[in-house]
Amino acid sequence: MTQSNNSKIQTRPIEDLIGRIRTLRQKGERQIVIPAKEADQLADSLTQVMTRMVTIQEEIIEALKTAKEAQTINIEMDGGGFGEKK
Repeated sequence: MTQSNNSKIQTRPIEDLIGRIRTLRQKGERQIVIPAKEADQLADSLTQVMTRMVTIQEEIIEALKTAKEAQTINIEMDGGGFGEKK
C-alpha cells in the first residue's frame, strides 16, 4: 500500500487490535487469534506508521543539522596590514 507523505495513515486496524487486547485483558484470556485478513491490514497499517516515523525522523535530523549550521559563525581576519612598516 503506497501512501504519500501527507496522506492519512489508516490506523483503524491498530485501534481495533488495541480494543481487542483490552477486552482480552478484562476477560482474563491469555491469547488472541487474528484472522489472516485482519493481520494483513494490521501489518499494512504498522508499515505505514513505521515508514512515516522514519521519514519524520530524517526530516527532524536534517532540520537540526541545518539549524546547527546556521548558528555557526565563521570569522576570517587578514590583519588589515598590521605589522607593515610605513
